[in-house]
Amino acid sequence: MVLERIGRYRIDRELGRGAMGRVFLAFDPRIERPVAIKTIQIFAALPESERDEARARFLREARSAGGLVHPGIVTVFDVGESDGIPYLAMEFVDGTPFDAYCREETLLPVPQVVALVAACAEALAFAHARGVVHRDVKPGNLMRVGEASVKVMDFGLAQTAATPLSVDGAVTGTPSTMSPEQIRGEAIDGRSDLFSLAVVLYEMLTGRSPFPGDSVSSVLYRVVHEPPVDPSDRPDRVPPPLAAFLLKALDKRPEARFADGTAFAAALRRAEGAAPRAPAAVSVPAIPRRLAEPGRQDPPHATGRPERPRPGRRLLPLVLVAALAAGFFALRDPIRRAITPPVSCRVRVDPPGILVLLDGRPLDGDVVSFRRDGPFGVLTATAGCRSASHRLEPGDAGGEVVLALDPAQAEVPVDSGTIAATVSLNGAASRKTPAALELDLCRENTVELRAEGYQPARAVVPPGATPLAARNAITALALAPLPTGRIVWQPSRYPVRYAVDGKPIPAKSAGLDVPAGSHEVRVSNEALFVDVIATIDVPAGGSATAPSAPAELAALTVQTFPPDAAVELARSGAPFRPIGETPLSVKVGPGSYTLRVRDASTGTTRDQNISLKPGSNPPFRVSLGREGR
Repeated sequence: MVLERIGRYRIDRELGRGAMGRVFLAFDPRIERPVAIKTIQIFAALPESERDEARARFLREARSAGGLVHPGIVTVFDVGESDGIPYLAMEFVDGTPFDAYCREETLLPVPQVVALVAACAEALAFAHARGVVHRDVKPGNLMRVGEASVKVMDFGLAQTAATPLSVDGAVTGTPSTMSPEQIRGEAIDGRSDLFSLAVVLYEMLTGRSPFPGDSVSSVLYRVVHEPPVDPSDRPDRVPPPLAAFLLKALDKRPEARFADGTAFAAALRRAEGAAPRAPAAVSVPAIPRRLAEPGRQDPPHATGRPERPRPGRRLLPLVLVAALAAGFFALRDPIRRAITPPVSCRVRVDPPGILVLLDGRPLDGDVVSFRRDGPFGVLTATAGCRSASHRLEPGDAGGEVVLALDPAQAEVPVDSGTIAATVSLNGAASRKTPAALELDLCRENTVELRAEGYQPARAVVPPGATPLAARNAITALALAPLPTGRIVWQPSRYPVRYAVDGKPIPAKSAGLDVPAGSHEVRVSNEALFVDVIATIDVPAGGSATAPSAPAELAALTVQTFPPDAAVELARSGAPFRPIGETPLSVKVGPGSYTLRVRDASTGTTRDQNISLKPGSNPPFRVSLGREGR
């Protein structure tokens, strides 16, 4: 099946595939830039019981890789899932992977190899300082961009100290470049990545593997138990200082290697600088031997007899040499600057169309020139609350500097799963989930998820957050069920109905389980004018007793003259309800009422406020022909 879209990204073509999934060149229509999309399709092959954990590991990978913003590391822009397939949207890098330079016929010059590998070590040092270990450093994951820039790609096996990605007992990585401790399944740190980088350096210098083998098992055995093939048999490319560096970097013991990527890079550059160079051929013209003429002495340099020095004869050359040396050192830097041409690199802004400043002044065009020995400037680009900067360095020469400004808007999906929930953004009206929220990342955003019977979940995205950070914060929202308690009904001598928070409860229910907290409980019998309302607090894991109906009803007796008058009764503020004709004797709930008597023949009415106590009450007598009773 040919993929046309993944999420919002339009697929242009496939770039490659591997055991974990596939990589595509895609286009982001929202900010109009090309991106690389890495799909993780291995989940489909996992047992269903393991897929959730695998997806969780994938999200941790995205968070760890998304926090690495460095010129030498490919930037992760977005993470999502399309048709059940998780994916990463990353910076698209147009370059050449290092494995193109690991064959005898394509080896780069040694100084260039050293510069590229040292730059990779410094990029890894940046990741290691933030607790992220790559775990799959190999030639195919290191990209040469331009002449001297590098990009470390595919932190697909990345792990942080807080969130290890590997399953217990599992070993992940590429066998030919794995460290001994990684093969043994031990805990690893940045020194494991540097061992792998030393393997890459060995291959780029010699065109062969330091641990060759006919099978994966033989390679793994040699990495763990045997020393690397001696690189000193290639003195043209691996002089003694570089050979010594490789033996230290490939030591089986992590503590015997370089402590970090910065030390690795510095030692590598020193080793390359200490390597002997082939001496330049110097042509010294021969001094012709003068034949002695008859009757004439040969000069001292011809006869070998020492010449007697004359006063001041040696002083003049020394003075001249000192003067020339002083002049040379005074003019050395200006001369070197005059004869050393400046270098340049291209500058690209993502998204395009944003003004670039060099040391605070607008850059003219998309090329910046500078000298290898400095001074170096700082490039900056700003759009609203977003900004990006880059300090120029010698390694930028001949390459491209990308100032990537994350978009200030982000669309984040919210899905509560099977729970009927609502979501609100910054206090606006709630919407049913699933929903897509449009976030302005230049401001603080508050997202709240609610569902009946669940505790509200709330996430605050700080101003200036990246789209990936916003997505991670909001998709992490989870609704937890509210703790429950029980409402217990009290027995009643007469039938009553119950309602909790306005919802009727079945008459035969002995009690009701409800979320812990305050609830309004109503006990009523409409025919008997019984209506008791109370608010009760239900403790988590405990119970509370509902209000009780009046234990004893009140007797109401009404007599009229003439008889056969209609009688109506009303609670305060409620409408009148007919209860019979006189003479009348009924039982109702105790309390205050308005009594209305209506003469059916004349329409004459009489209203009277009455108060009824439980049990018997005096009869109410009403005369319809005159006032009084």
